[in-house]
Amino acid sequence: MTLNYIGSKKSLLSFLEIPLSNIITKNSILLDGFAGTGIVGSYFHNKYNNITIANDLEYYSYIINYALIKTPYSIKLQEILDECNILNGQKGLIYKHYSENKDCERMFFTSENAQKCDAIRIHIQQLFTDQLIDTNEFYFLLASLIVSIDKVANTSCVYGAYLKEYKKSALKELLVLPIHTKTTIKTEQNQVFNLPAENLSKMDNEYDVVYMDPPYNQRQYSANYFPLNYIASYDETINLKGKTGIIEGYNKSNFCSKVKVFNAFKTILDNLKCKYIFISYNNEGLLTCDELKNLFSSYGELKLYKIPYKKFKAQKKVVGDTVFEFLWFINKTTTNNFIEEIEYFTN
Repeated sequence: MTLNYIGSKKSLLSFLEIPLSNIITKNSILLDGFAGTGIVGSYFHNKYNNITIANDLEYYSYIINYALIKTPYSIKLQEILDECNILNGQKGLIYKHYSENKDCERMFFTSENAQKCDAIRIHIQQLFTDQLIDTNEFYFLLASLIVSIDKVANTSCVYGAYLKEYKKSALKELLVLPIHTKTTIKTEQNQVFNLPAENLSKMDNEYDVVYMDPPYNQRQYSANYFPLNYIASYDETINLKGKTGIIEGYNKSNFCSKVKVFNAFKTILDNLKCKYIFISYNNEGLLTCDELKNLFSSYGELKLYKIPYKKFKAQKKVVGDTVFEFLWFINKTTTNNFIEEIEYFTN
């Protein structure tokens, strides 16, 4: 179960696997540096049983990735989810700030679903406080709630705005399902971080393979998914502002800034300790193909895969139906040399 997420590589996993499968083994350490909803990192971990390190700037992403690669599914977790789904609603923080009530006009969730979300969030926290569940179990339950509440959100996709009338899916009753049902995970070896990728790259960790899927444009993920961060934190001291109740001082990635993105890339590539790097970027990004080629080619043998695919359905303002995903492969084990070869994978 996953979020409906801008930039998700779910539909491109078969293409990504073509070059990555030649490198990843069960002994490989893979860093998913901009993990998002964990689609790529968890996919390769499930298939190759490699060690996976996931990182993302967003807290909801940290929780989701923690659940995906650190917490195995269990009967105990399912029983708790079953208990959560029959709880009576409570008028908590989500009801107060993100649903219609006498003090709020926002329509991100129906009043009933917001109250149920509050009841479940409060219950999960109490279980953890009472030490009836451990950290791994807490994150699994919270991740399951975050992904499930997104299924009944009253938005076109992202949370930059809510719809003025409730759509059909938003009127469905919130049902929290397990985020996954895998019972075997490398719980001790896999790791999850909640850092700017630039900061993570400066740590002493070494990796075999690094996959990076940074933001391509000026849309900040914190601004697009702020209610999920609020549910994750569930902290009444957080200041919300504006018509939508966006979190004040939300995260701003350097990769969403035309002025900062080049140096952000350079900082990471200068500091990463690894053998192979794969970087996803598309032809509508803040940096051009030539700019990326000139930068990446200074770090090792470079190869470019160019993959056509249909745009994300919420990208209404962009002309045309197709964009090209650039998958750059930097082999740091060889001398610097750009391979003048572009491979096209078609649907």
